[in-house]
Amino acid sequence: MARSSLNSKQRSKNDLEKPPPKLKVDLSNIKSSNGVPNSKSVKVTDPGLLTRTSYTNASVALDHIKKGRARGNKPALWVRSKLQEELFQLGILIQAHAGKILFTGLLLLCSMTIGLKSVVTEQRLEKLWVAEGGRLDREMDYIDKTLGAGSGGVNQMFIQTAEGDGKMLTSDALLNHLEVLLKATRVTVSRDDITWQLQDLCYKPSIPQNTEIPIVDQILDKLFPCAIITPLDCFWEGSRLLGPDFPVHVPLGGDKGSKGITWQSLHPTKLFQEMAEAFPSVGLDQFQHLMKEAGISSGYQEKPCLNPQDPECPRTAPNKGEAEEPDIGVELTGGCSSFATRYMRWPEELVVGGVEKNKTGMISDARALQSVIQLMGPRDMLEYWSNTYKVHTLRWNIETAEEILNEFQLKFQAEVEKARGVQDKFTFNSYSSLALEHLMQTFSTMDMHSLVIGYLVMMAYAGITLYNWTDKVRSHAGLGIAGVILVAVSIAAGLGIAALAGITFNASTTQIVPFLSLGLGVDAVFLLVHTFTLQTPTNIPAKDQVGEVMRKSGISVILTHMCNIAAFMAAALIPIPAMRSFCFQAAILLAINLISMIFLFPAMIALDVRRIFGGKLDLACCMDGSGGDKDESTENANNNRNEGYDRRRNNDTWSSVGNTLREHSSTKDLIENGEADKQPQTPHASGLYLTRFARDYYGRILAKAPMKVITLLAVTCLIGASVLGINRLEDGLDLSDMVPRNTSVWRFLEAEDEYFGFYNMHAITQGNFEYPENQAILYKYHDSFVRVANIIKDDNGGLPEFWLSLFRTWLLRLQTALDKDISAGHIDEEGWKPEASDDGILGYKLIVQTGHVDSPVDKSLLRYRRLVQDDIINPDGFYNYLSAWYSNDAMAYSYSQASIVPTPKNWFSDRSDYNLRIPKSKPIRFAQIPFLLKNLGDTETVVQTIQEIREICANFEAQGLPNFPNGIPFTFWEQYISLRGYMLLALAAGLGAIFVVISLVFMSPWAAVILTLVVGCLVSQLLGALGLLGLKLSAVPAVIIILAIGLGVEFTVHFLVGFVGSIGSREKRAILALEQMFAPVIHGAVSTLLGVVMLVFSQFDFIIRYFFLVLVALIVLGLFNGLVFFPVLLVILGPPGNLTPPVGEESVPPPTPKPSPVRFKAKPPKIHKTEPKSISSSKASKSHGRKHNSNLSLSTIAEESHSHISNSYADSYSADSYEDEDCQRQPQLPSSTQSSLNGTSVFLEPHITVESSSGATPGVTKVTATAKFKLELHTPNGSSSFDGGNGSSGGGGSSRPSSRSRSRRSSSGSSVPSDPLRSSGDSSLASSLSSDGGFSEK
Repeated sequence: MARSSLNSKQRSKNDLEKPPPKLKVDLSNIKSSNGVPNSKSVKVTDPGLLTRTSYTNASVALDHIKKGRARGNKPALWVRSKLQEELFQLGILIQAHAGKILFTGLLLLCSMTIGLKSVVTEQRLEKLWVAEGGRLDREMDYIDKTLGAGSGGVNQMFIQTAEGDGKMLTSDALLNHLEVLLKATRVTVSRDDITWQLQDLCYKPSIPQNTEIPIVDQILDKLFPCAIITPLDCFWEGSRLLGPDFPVHVPLGGDKGSKGITWQSLHPTKLFQEMAEAFPSVGLDQFQHLMKEAGISSGYQEKPCLNPQDPECPRTAPNKGEAEEPDIGVELTGGCSSFATRYMRWPEELVVGGVEKNKTGMISDARALQSVIQLMGPRDMLEYWSNTYKVHTLRWNIETAEEILNEFQLKFQAEVEKARGVQDKFTFNSYSSLALEHLMQTFSTMDMHSLVIGYLVMMAYAGITLYNWTDKVRSHAGLGIAGVILVAVSIAAGLGIAALAGITFNASTTQIVPFLSLGLGVDAVFLLVHTFTLQTPTNIPAKDQVGEVMRKSGISVILTHMCNIAAFMAAALIPIPAMRSFCFQAAILLAINLISMIFLFPAMIALDVRRIFGGKLDLACCMDGSGGDKDESTENANNNRNEGYDRRRNNDTWSSVGNTLREHSSTKDLIENGEADKQPQTPHASGLYLTRFARDYYGRILAKAPMKVITLLAVTCLIGASVLGINRLEDGLDLSDMVPRNTSVWRFLEAEDEYFGFYNMHAITQGNFEYPENQAILYKYHDSFVRVANIIKDDNGGLPEFWLSLFRTWLLRLQTALDKDISAGHIDEEGWKPEASDDGILGYKLIVQTGHVDSPVDKSLLRYRRLVQDDIINPDGFYNYLSAWYSNDAMAYSYSQASIVPTPKNWFSDRSDYNLRIPKSKPIRFAQIPFLLKNLGDTETVVQTIQEIREICANFEAQGLPNFPNGIPFTFWEQYISLRGYMLLALAAGLGAIFVVISLVFMSPWAAVILTLVVGCLVSQLLGALGLLGLKLSAVPAVIIILAIGLGVEFTVHFLVGFVGSIGSREKRAILALEQMFAPVIHGAVSTLLGVVMLVFSQFDFIIRYFFLVLVALIVLGLFNGLVFFPVLLVILGPPGNLTPPVGEESVPPPTPKPSPVRFKAKPPKIHKTEPKSISSSKASKSHGRKHNSNLSLSTIAEESHSHISNSYADSYSADSYEDEDCQRQPQLPSSTQSSLNGTSVFLEPHITVESSSGATPGVTKVTATAKFKLELHTPNGSSSFDGGNGSSGGGGSSRPSSRSRSRRSSSGSSVPSDPLRSSGDSSLASSLSSDGGFSEK
């Protein structure tokens, strides 16, 4: 609206010294009609309202459709307008209370970090990789409930390999193996002055108890060694491992005294013969018979010596006399036996690896040797030593037992590590499951050093990229750094919430989640800051800055976060606990980050708004950034303008404005000629360089036909390569990938996979099964496993005996002895005679058992019953026999590893005990059959073996035998049987969710189809990249593949928002979308990469290979698909824009200003007629009030329905009025000489005459300004009242009805009526005003 001249008496001396007020126009780079650029250009308030209408403000776009100015997708605009309005109001609220909201939010986030004290870390691999609630999980729970947690044994394994081309089949190699193993097995652990050594911790073959003289029990207990599986058992030197460390003295009676023996000199058969001779009254016949049955005969005395020159090498050694080294390969062929050859036979595949054989089947070369020491598990150790002298001073519980075992294993491993430093020909490595858990625990803690470095790098990147090196005020480095700190606090709070929710932490969550969440969380920071950076030079009021940022980018922030959260939740469908914890924690962290980005970061932006509009420096907000320059910064000028203050003036004149505007004929000219210069030509930050690059170069190149063809060809090649990679993709995740590289455990697992592939497994039978009545099914069940190729067989190609067959063999032996005694007359129904054998007597006691509690003994059964009939144990006495077998054939039971639950009752046979009643054991609820698996070096073989075994178990399950397999292969590899199915289900769920969400938000199924297609291509390309990189598919990359859906949406949805929210052809909308979103997507990708790059320093190989490499591949492929393929696809097949202007138009007209709210009660209109007056007298100036110091005369101007002037000014004028609804703010002078209201253009002809006089009033300058323009005023519905002082000649205001318009011409004084302008039912008053007056200043 036009201003009157200012009264010189009402101006201060300082005001008189100011230059004329600066018009709201900038005329740089506008081309004239002949194409020559001008030095000035027209600027608009918010250019987005012209070309990005629905993106900038969907309500305006919807209003254009309602008024018939354009057409478009009304449902999509309605949805977006509702969301934008809520976000806008939220931004206004946050900006008004920025400090309170920021303080409260940070306080809440910090309080959530208290949950980190409740972190529970899971290191047990079986708990990390077994599917929750699945079959395997139920089976393991059954074992834990039946046997108790910590039950079972622990294998301390030891592998020796040759360096380079070294030979392993030499005496030197085996002697080195012995030396290192001796040192490692002699370590001790002290607790409360009690020393624990290997003999106290290992499994020993069980021996018969209750011998007639206690000293025999003591001797046997000291002599029976630990069970050590080793290739040294093929040689006499293997006896040195068995000890004992100090000779055991055996009394020989009489004058012979005692004899000190160790396994190096022990000949068991000769020893017990000497003892039998020394103590003839002691019956050792049964014990000797048991030894014979177990294969305990000559011990190591008849085995070859590795060093026949050793003085201790026995003379009975085969090569002692020849003094020649044995043929190592021949001796190792077929395996080795310990001192009990029947029960302690070690298969060849278990002790020697990397084998090559000659034509005769003998081993000619080998690459590795392996020894296994069988230790008790924590629970077995607890039960074994309970109520003994050794633990009476200890707080004896399972935790103490586990601590002792852990310390022993760590010391064992330390001794092996020492040997590695000494030896240069061989490499030694050790491993145990407990040591692996300890190692996982060590590396499951957060690496604070890497964490701090990663976050500092991210802060540095944000500060550098957002710093404006030429305009320190409009820089946002401090805001970016504050955003990174906010994300860090949000991550800490999210981890605290996850801990309070009971989600366990593990190595993947502690090593990966903090960095990945940082990269994903900072993306929103860059997007919001970029939007804020682009709008600060515009004429948006300072109080609306945060609201406008939220209106434009809030939906994108919410959409990308929700898609990422949905992707993580979809990935949680994979029932692997480690990955589920990872997904749930990442989802929680992203949810907390979303809340921070929506509520707290806008508060930080609000504080930055105050800094910018206050002219303060970035990173030094206390310093004034204006310096000594008289021209205020653009931000301060915008602030003054939007707040209604006078702006400083420069030397621009009204005439130059009119001349410039006349050089343009249409809005189209301004858009085409000034497209590259819509934003103010002020110094840019680095992000804005990317914006200009995308607008001026990248977008235009991408829209060209050759580039489209090249892009489509590249995508086709990528898809072809993906198909090739998917065909190469194998399932699997090696155990060596899950432990830190270059550790002893890692080296051991590498050698184990390469040379042995050895694993234990058990076939477990459960309760609710009649074992005595269904023995035949158990035998068939055991024999069926012979079909599994990877199960180690015995020398005859069959399977080793299991507990039931050993039980039966023992009973058959007793039945044979009983038959002999009966035939000899030593046993009859009434009992036995002294001549009867011990086995015969035991057989008699067993056969008379009825199995009934009421009448447990029936001697008449001796006449017709047999212990074993047709290879089936007598069902009636089955559980009585079981008690006797468990106690009297302990070595066989120990060898069977049956672990029967409930534990059979103890009952020892004593020929002098005439009580025939034998306790009956409880029905079996749990029993296991052990097997050894070999050559499981690759996932395909393991999975195939698992499937074969599962098929056997399923067949017998159908026959009524409840059973299942158990072992490490099932714990870690069974997931691959169903992994691909779970992954496809999660991918389908994720892609389906994305399609539905995009369809609903954009109300365009076609847009959802295109975006889902691109995301699907990204997923397929990532799968192919896995195969081409040589990685294997496991739960880890499966989760990242599903995560690719969320990141793919993040790379594409921003462009889709910009594309459908812009106006014009597909090519133009694609360029506008790239201009708006290129920089934040690039920064988001780089920030994600910076967050991920810290993973490369992890010591876990699987984190580097399966997280870092896969995530880097995902980011690179995401950038290609998001920045190249998707824009090209939008140019070719993109959906229509949400708003489409009439044909031939490149933009929409500026929005109609909203009616002003009612400020006071309307008064009856008073019409005052004013005659034209001269402005030369000061009296006239007084009568015109304080707001004006000139008379304005009104004259009618013919209405022009269309103007060929650019709509750029119209946007500047109307948008300013539209967005600034503060009624107390004074209306501003138009920033241009043209306006468009409700489709009607206004043409201004400013004419300025300057006259200087030097008469009576020297120094007085008379300025006369004349302009022709049309004015439309909007008043509230129902009543109207406006202050007419701005256009009247008097100091007061004049009120006029909104339904009428008055026109006057100063030149003729005649009135020409004009029609009122109407828009969407709004009352309007159209007036044609002409000012021929001027204003005077002193």
